[in-house]
Amino acid sequence: MIQPSFTTTLTVFTDPQLGGRTMTFGNGDVVCHEYSAADNIFYIIRGQVRLYAEGPNHSNRLIKILGPGEWFGVASLAGAATYQQHAVAVGSAVVMEVRVERLLALLSQQPAQLIELSRQLAQNLLQANEDADRFVFEDCNQRLIGALLRFSESAASSPRDDGVVLRITHDQLAQAIGVARETVSLALTQLRQQNLLQTGRNQLMFNPETLRRFIGKADQNHMQHVAVA
Repeated sequence: MIQPSFTTTLTVFTDPQLGGRTMTFGNGDVVCHEYSAADNIFYIIRGQVRLYAEGPNHSNRLIKILGPGEWFGVASLAGAATYQQHAVAVGSAVVMEVRVERLLALLSQQPAQLIELSRQLAQNLLQANEDADRFVFEDCNQRLIGALLRFSESAASSPRDDGVVLRITHDQLAQAIGVARETVSLALTQLRQQNLLQTGRNQLMFNPETLRRFIGKADQNHMQHVAVA
């Protein structure tokens, strides 16, 4: 599993030459729609934003959970016509909207920031490839644990003495790994029975290192079984 996408903040977003527009959103407000013209990049100043992709029959898949210092709107950098994902604020969020052409012009004067942006885009590509591999090679439980580990490093997670508290619903986890809510609920019950996590109202408590050891042991047992067969 690769490391979190944005380990270094892009300081270019705080440059006053960008002329960004600061906006405040309430819980559940849509920051941008998937079918809107992809003209801007969005930088999160405060709060949390979740990205969703729309599937068949207006179903949604949770793609990413972002927090302060992170950005989205990559479709505008690619020259796409629309954003292709919609972004929703969780709680109160403050977001800066920046015209993509202004960002690119300023990056041309700041090569170190351009390199950092390229590195972050490459990390996102690696994460997307890893997610695609999971859908091909992993079962539901493995994908669920992978999602828990990924989101444990996101803005939806907060530390506690014995691990983290992840604020997420069963529906959102189901959207993230592409299964039914009932399947996620059953898998979480099994993990709880194995003392790998605790559940609360719209939150999960677990130790990421414990989950990593569990999934690593499961992968090792699978490889041994394949070798014997």
